[in-house]
Amino acid sequence: MTSWWTDERINATVDRAYIIREIGPKKFQDALHQPLAFGDGLTDDTYLDWILQKGRRCFIILNFIGLPERIFQLIDKSLDDDDLPLSEEDLYDLNLFGAKSETLDKRFYREQYNVLVQDLVPGGHQDFGADEVVPVEPRNSRKSSISGASTTSDRVYVHQKLYTRKKIATSGENGVGRVHFVMHLKALQSLKHPHLVSVWSTYTQNDFSYMLLYPITDLTLRQFLSEQPKFFKNLEKQQRRETLLRWTHCLVTALTYLHDNGFTHQTIRPSNVTIDGNNTIYLANFAAMNALDTGEDKGQTYRTEIYEHAAPENWRRKPSIFDTMPDRTIHPGGGRTSRRITTSTRPLSAASSPTMFSNQRAHSAVTTTSSSNSSSNTRLKKTIINTFSPPERFFPSATPADVFSLCTIILHLTTLLLGHSPKAFASYRSRHNRQAGRGGAPPDASFHANLAEVGTWMEQLMREATEREKKDKKGKGTGASFWRSVGGVVHSAEAGLRKDPTQRHSARELERKVGKYVGRTLSNASGNDVVGCGCRCEGEDVEEARMRAEKGKEAERQEYEQRQYERMEAEESSIEWEPKYRLSVPVTAPVTPGSSTSAAYGAMDQKRRAGFIVPVMENWPLRA
Repeated sequence: MTSWWTDERINATVDRAYIIREIGPKKFQDALHQPLAFGDGLTDDTYLDWILQKGRRCFIILNFIGLPERIFQLIDKSLDDDDLPLSEEDLYDLNLFGAKSETLDKRFYREQYNVLVQDLVPGGHQDFGADEVVPVEPRNSRKSSISGASTTSDRVYVHQKLYTRKKIATSGENGVGRVHFVMHLKALQSLKHPHLVSVWSTYTQNDFSYMLLYPITDLTLRQFLSEQPKFFKNLEKQQRRETLLRWTHCLVTALTYLHDNGFTHQTIRPSNVTIDGNNTIYLANFAAMNALDTGEDKGQTYRTEIYEHAAPENWRRKPSIFDTMPDRTIHPGGGRTSRRITTSTRPLSAASSPTMFSNQRAHSAVTTTSSSNSSSNTRLKKTIINTFSPPERFFPSATPADVFSLCTIILHLTTLLLGHSPKAFASYRSRHNRQAGRGGAPPDASFHANLAEVGTWMEQLMREATEREKKDKKGKGTGASFWRSVGGVVHSAEAGLRKDPTQRHSARELERKVGKYVGRTLSNASGNDVVGCGCRCEGEDVEEARMRAEKGKEAERQEYEQRQYERMEAEESSIEWEPKYRLSVPVTAPVTPGSSTSAAYGAMDQKRRAGFIVPVMENWPLRA
């Protein structure tokens, strides 16, 4: 792996012994200790002192091209490291290398950038010239294996750590502009969360800008649901269960962090959830990070997956007119025979509206004209097809849609935790959408189109969790509390899968509920108090997390009391002075002298003493 010539490496390498060793013959070694030729007796510094103080980089460059002794000519021209980089014109004018100047000038010009490396730092941005060396080393030419990743992404090493490098055009017709890029990245670099793929550093060179993202993951949740990797299978059974349960809270905290900082994700689906070799889960590819993507494959994602996990308000049927081929009759033998099509109009119906996976003739409103000759068989016809519009923000805010999509991920994890396969879950969701016969379109397995089936599936999961809880109560161990928490997490997800966006929990409310169940389970398993998933999702230690949880409970209690107070105020303002009920028994208790009650109340009290039946107001308690 390449070691870049940073300031630390240059200062550690170019010392007195190194210079004397590399300078060559003894006459040059002796010359190092001679006073500077241009000093005129005003300084006692030697050539060696000059190199150590001001010319370490210049000496390395000359050593790279095999002429370290030319350092004397360079110093005699009063040049030092501060004069770098030297342009090709400057090198021609200096004529450091005599007759071979043209070839050696080019080598000097190239090599100087190897020792003028601008280091990349966390949260920083660097602008590199066309010939400057960027201190990154590509891992290989293989593109990223993450599903949906841009072809303009690759893997690079920086300081011996691996990052994903994302290339973005900042010039040309499709470029985003450098100013816009830098301003947008300032906001992105402020996002730091243990379960978010974040921007580590950025730089620009030529006509492109680059983002370095971390952490590096090669596995998506979509791949994980299909087949668990070996590093997960190597865990103990209970550890695997706790990991799956912990992930639900990790993802909720990441989404809560995004929403609290004014960002939305907008594309939560299994392919945008990644897992590393340490069984840590991350939310990736959120909207603000993809906003600058100008790659050729932008938008070429697994659209079926987007549709299946999107919120109801993000997908709506929209009729469109398409040119289609004329209908044909398929015979049992497999051959096709054209049939004449007459002018007809078929109205659309709810039963015939297609899913996004099918825009076939059977689901269309067709108006077509054909003749009896053979040319009518190839004439295109106009077909009205109900397709789904792309994910747009029909609802004023995208935060409820994020909660809906995240709850679909939670259901995938709890389904796997309870021993069901993703295929069985998808089959159950789409069981009422299957079409008879062969060759039909795949059934619609989306969550938003099958909310009733999703609801019954959640009820089934909660029943299974309750049954396992009861079973484990008879034995010893902490299994009962674990399955109680699993049922609680599923129940919490139900509030995020409601059709009406205004009725869904916010990400913060979902985090509070899921964190309560997950923390209870992990506390019982470890014997210590654990807040949430116990992995410092908020970037704070356990004590700070506990204090935050207590503040949340106090805020929740104050909010409840405020609602109660407002309800009582509303009830009092709506009271009409009519009897709510009457006393049927005379009251003979005396009135307390000096009472502070109003005259009206006192008059009513006197009548009560006399045995009259008088009205009693709801907010006026009877006095003894």
